[in-house]
Amino acid sequence: MTGRIHHIAISTAGSSVLGPVVAHARLGGARSWGLISAAAAVGSLAGGAVMLRIRPRRMLLAATLGVFPEALYLFALAVPLTVPLIAAAALITGVGLTVFGVNWSTTMQQEIPPEMLSRLSSYDALGSYALAPVGALTAGPLADAFGPRAVLTVGAVLVIALTAAVLFVPEVRHLTRASAPPPP
Repeated sequence: MTGRIHHIAISTAGSSVLGPVVAHARLGGARSWGLISAAAAVGSLAGGAVMLRIRPRRMLLAATLGVFPEALYLFALAVPLTVPLIAAAALITGVGLTVFGVNWSTTMQQEIPPEMLSRLSSYDALGSYALAPVGALTAGPLADAFGPRAVLTVGAVLVIALTAAVLFVPEVRHLTRASAPPPP
C-alpha cells in the first residue's frame, strides 16, 4: 500500500494542481493541458491492453516498477519540456499506473482470503485516496512558497525514493503469481 499512497498524493498535486499552473504559465494554456491529459488517458488504455496480454510472474514487482514513470512525468512538467515531450511522459505514466493497478489488484485477489478481500480492499482504498486531498491542498501553498518547478522536482524525487524503498521489501521482489486453478 505504501507505493500507492505516495504516488496518489504526489500525482494529485502534480496533475490536478501544478500541471495546469505550468500549462497556463509556460505551455500555452488549456489546449496544451488538454493534450497532456488526453495522452495520460490514452496511456491508461494502452496499459490496460498490455495487461490483457501480459501476466507478469512477479506481480508486485511489476506493480512497483509501474510507478516509476510518474517521476518522469513530474520532471517533464518541472522543466518544463515541450508539450509533445510532456504528453509522451504522461502517456508512459498512464501505462505504468495501469500496470500498477492491475497487478496490485491481482495480487490482493491472490493473497487475501476471499472472505477478507472486500474489507481489506476498502482499507487499502481509504488509505490510498485519503492523501489525495492532502496533495491537492498542499501543492498550491508549496508552489507559492518555493515555485512549481521545485515542488514538482521534489515530488519526482520522492516518487523515485519511496518507490525504490518499496523494492527493498523481499516479498515485493519475490512474490510470484499462483498457478491458475484447473477449470471446473
